[in-house]
Amino acid sequence: MRRRATRPNVFRGLKRFGVYSTDWKYILGPTGAAYLTPFIFGLWFGYVPLGFPLGLFTFLILLGTFNYLRLSKPECWLSQKFDAMADRWAPFRAPLDSELETKDWIQD
Repeated sequence: MRRRATRPNVFRGLKRFGVYSTDWKYILGPTGAAYLTPFIFGLWFGYVPLGFPLGLFTFLILLGTFNYLRLSKPECWLSQKFDAMADRWAPFRAPLDSELETKDWIQD
């Protein structure tokens, strides 16, 4: 078999509308909540349910925000910030049980 050329973009993140596929959960979650909440409480503005403009407005604001952040931040910036917040911004963390066995680092 002869050697085939490799594609350089195989492992790059997939972007839709300028947002990486890993960040869409941070856009669609709040958009769905903003869309469904007025329907649950029965909020209408005339003959238009308030969920439609509120959901659309939320989607456009979040999409613009993530596009703006993508211009200056690395690919997994947001998820790493959330991980750092969960670790209380500690410069290091203690190893988990599965990462380090006690017998490897304790000497008798």
